Amino acid sequence: MDLKQKIWNQWVLMLHKQEDRAKRRESLLLEQIRKSMPDYEELGGLSITELHVIQSIGSQEQVNVTAIAQRIGVTKSAISKITGKLMKKALIERYQLEDNQKEVFFRLTTAGESVFHFHEMFHSRLERHMLAFLSQYSDEELKFLQRVMRDATLEMDKNWSGQ
Repeated sequence: MDLKQKIWNQWVLMLHKQEDRAKRRESLLLEQIRKSMPDYEELGGLSITELHVIQSIGSQEQVNVTAIAQRIGVTKSAISKITGKLMKKALIERYQLEDNQKEVFFRLTTAGESVFHFHEMFHSRLERHMLAFLSQYSDEELKFLQRVMRDATLEMDKNWSGQ
């Protein structure tokens, strides 16, 4: 087997492992949120996309549907539906500026702040772990890895037809 084929096989294996780990991390995070919020069951649970919307709202000032959609990479229509669900769950609220009654913005409620805090702590632990892992590599190796990841990301953004 040539080196390119070996790299491809390792890449596929890594993607599968990453997907499995992401599912386990998401489940763990949702479980931690559920345990910390006595009214969680009344919320009807949370999806990962809802968590990302909460994170987007909590990390920006004066955030609207367009800003959230751009930040997490989904349609404005999808964000409108999700924000509606989050308002029913009392995790976010909408508001308008006194001098601009046309545009609608979102902010977190107290419960939403709690969910945001758990999400941020969770991501912070993941980041610390990855930075510790990467510390075993030289600057030259890291620059090469950065180039490979950037190029792979650009390649994935291309309109592949499944070939």
